Amino acid sequence: MAVSNSGRISGLIDEQIVYAALAAIDQALEQALTARSEREQQWRLTQLRGLLLILPASGLSLEDNLRRLIRLVGTPLIDR
Repeated sequence: MAVSNSGRISGLIDEQIVYAALAAIDQALEQALTARSEREQQWRLTQLRGLLLILPASGLSLEDNLRRLIRLVGTPLIDR
């Protein structure tokens, strides 16, 4: 394992970021499950699935993708 200039071990991700991303996904799933209609539920689930599928193709690091996921899932749907 290589240590970067910042003292972090290359290839490892901050545990807090991982837990925050999991919490954001959980929140998005909860919002979908409590949607007013089946149509809205499907739409929310499709939006989350699409976001999860495009993150790896973004060219960003895993840590940056997790930060992006946290930010996007936390953004109200009207602002996306």
